[in-house]
Amino acid sequence: MSIAILWRQMFGTDGLVNDLLALVGVEGVGWIAHPDFALGTLVLLNVWTFGAPMVIFLAGLRQVPTTYYEAATVDGAGRWARFRHVTVPLLTPIIFFNLVLQLIGAFQTFTQAFVVSGGTGGPSDETLFYTLYLYQRGFGAFQMGYASALAWLLLVIIAALTAVNFLLAKRWVFYGD
Repeated sequence: MSIAILWRQMFGTDGLVNDLLALVGVEGVGWIAHPDFALGTLVLLNVWTFGAPMVIFLAGLRQVPTTYYEAATVDGAGRWARFRHVTVPLLTPIIFFNLVLQLIGAFQTFTQAFVVSGGTGGPSDETLFYTLYLYQRGFGAFQMGYASALAWLLLVIIAALTAVNFLLAKRWVFYGD
């Protein structure tokens, strides 16, 4: 079962969240169907699916040599100072990698909005993301030229923001050279 379908079952009008709220006497709403809550619900879904970047962070943490922590402790550094002056600088390549991947992934958000809204863009177009609009123009209205232009524009925007990230990375990413 897809995570987006599970999410729809959890946050629907008869979903698990409203059942839990009813236990404490709070009347639930249609989290996905209500314009004020639909986008926030999708944001919460993306936060919940932050697993892959977290695995990458954990792999990066395992690569930090313990000798650096021992040297910082001998120098009198506390936990916060070790985190700030040892862990974060050594994790900047991992942070940068995750930043670039999540930026690209954010612009490609499609599946959650499509499943949750049924491909319509949700209540009052609250979940009509760029990629869903692109899909609607190309495969809903069969305006393939327009959809192709939208896709190229998306490519240019993602490429430009990725290039900006690479230019700014020279200031804050440390590779231990």
